[in-house]
Amino acid sequence: MPRALWLALVSPLFACLPDNPVVEGGETSAETGDEDVRVEDGPLGCPAGESCTIVALSQTLDDRVDLFTARGAGPTYRGALDLDLVPNQNGDISGELLDEPYGLAWDGAGLNVLIGHYPLREVGSLLRFPAAGLASYDAGELIPRSEWFASDQVIGELGVELRGLEVEEPLSMLHHPSGARLISVFANDLMVPEDQWTNASELLVVDEAGERTSVAAGCAGAWSIVSLDEDGDAVAVACDGDETLVIFDAEALASGGVPSLRCTGAVPFAGKRVRYLAPDGLGGALLVEHPQIVSTTEIARLWWFDGDCQLREISELDGALSWATRELVRIPAADPRWLLARTDGDARGVVILAGEVADGSVAVCGRLDGLDEAGAWVSAASGDSLRPHALALTRDGLGLAVSTGPTDYDDAGPGYGSLWWTGLDYGDDPCAAAAVDPVELGAAAPAVDPGVPQTWRRAPDVLTLIEVDE
Repeated sequence: MPRALWLALVSPLFACLPDNPVVEGGETSAETGDEDVRVEDGPLGCPAGESCTIVALSQTLDDRVDLFTARGAGPTYRGALDLDLVPNQNGDISGELLDEPYGLAWDGAGLNVLIGHYPLREVGSLLRFPAAGLASYDAGELIPRSEWFASDQVIGELGVELRGLEVEEPLSMLHHPSGARLISVFANDLMVPEDQWTNASELLVVDEAGERTSVAAGCAGAWSIVSLDEDGDAVAVACDGDETLVIFDAEALASGGVPSLRCTGAVPFAGKRVRYLAPDGLGGALLVEHPQIVSTTEIARLWWFDGDCQLREISELDGALSWATRELVRIPAADPRWLLARTDGDARGVVILAGEVADGSVAVCGRLDGLDEAGAWVSAASGDSLRPHALALTRDGLGLAVSTGPTDYDDAGPGYGSLWWTGLDYGDDPCAAAAVDPVELGAAAPAVDPGVPQTWRRAPDVLTLIEVDE
């Protein structure tokens, strides 16, 4: 995880605090009413008769989820969820003080959040915040931990659920149409050198009742997970420990079964970053691979696999220096097209990729220059350089959220990361897509105050969109 490059500098000695005993793998929750009823108020609500797009953003190092309105009713800054389960005074995340909320998933009635290092440094948990339980909070509030959590258990009447997962480094999450949450489990310590990431990863299935089932992932270092089709019949995972793509058959989830491993596709270059992938709209996936650090002697590549993990083609990302990349998302178009976050130096930005089915090649065919022109890669508050961290595209492909953060985690200070939103106009060709009216949603949040850690934005690592229709 890029944030681990920063975290590797802190103490590796982790333990459970005395006043934070282990959650015994189960759940503690408060009951709520019918969560299928549309929620109109609160930070996750949308008024009747309105369509809303809400952006949820994990502030990974600062133990918070920020919420913004991108489209529709509601204030720009909707507030935030305080997730500092093991309080880290003055922003300190060393030792056992690391919680690290990362993966996010909206299930139609609540926001699910993976907590990487609670109740112990070595095991993570799953939190769920129901929209109905938060309806009484006014917009713009930071909902403090004390409102729903004390010591090792959920308190109050918000309906928050906390489940211990009993796995190491649960990273990314996908809400399946069956109601299950699919979680890619890295299963290794990100603080140790990569050659020690040898534990086999898992695909963890958590059903609506909270029951957990583990499926061997067939790889090491499972990172991001995506669905390859609208029905969720197949899902794919990028694995960074052994540079692998894995695809699972997931149809059995609809009848209460579990996914099964379909196939694996290997990237035969050790020591690379293989963390992000996206569907191609044809049943396969595009996988990004690049060196661990920007290099003059190595290159970055795009690996296009079909639905049976057979390689269509390898395409190089050319330049005087190797590329560094982050999230990749598919544009909903007739032909395979994607958006890719590029993070290296002055070239950082969001580029457009085009796939040619006939020969399997993928090439850069455009760039969202409007984000460059709007100043998205420089903090207006501090003048610090920023880079795109995460991307989230609406179902119709016409709206894009981009989180931005410090270029170096090990020198982030309080961080001046932000969140941008832009419309997209494709014209007659997705490769000619233009960013329309980019706006910095993050400017509506409380300003970063170096003396107030609750305002810091050091690692805005994960985005998810909550799209509520009329």
